[in-house]
Amino acid sequence: MSELKNKIYDIINKTLLIEKDKINDSLSMNDVEEWDSMAHLIIVSEIEQTFEIILEDDDIPEMTSVANILTTLGKYEVG
Repeated sequence: MSELKNKIYDIINKTLLIEKDKINDSLSMNDVEEWDSMAHLIIVSEIEQTFEIILEDDDIPEMTSVANILTTLGKYEVG
């Protein structure tokens, strides 16, 4: 697992209290009841702090799954 993916899994684990072995790239807001709008903002904030970036407003609503988060972060050349 890449360092980037590992950090994202850690953020999801910490924020949503999901066991790390249950997290995969296809995990999305639709799969996790606790991943509501407030949890989403916490995930975004944790990502910004971890990678020392500021996400563009247009990117935030698109980050609805682990795969989408990883794709979005590719634009920022983090990891």
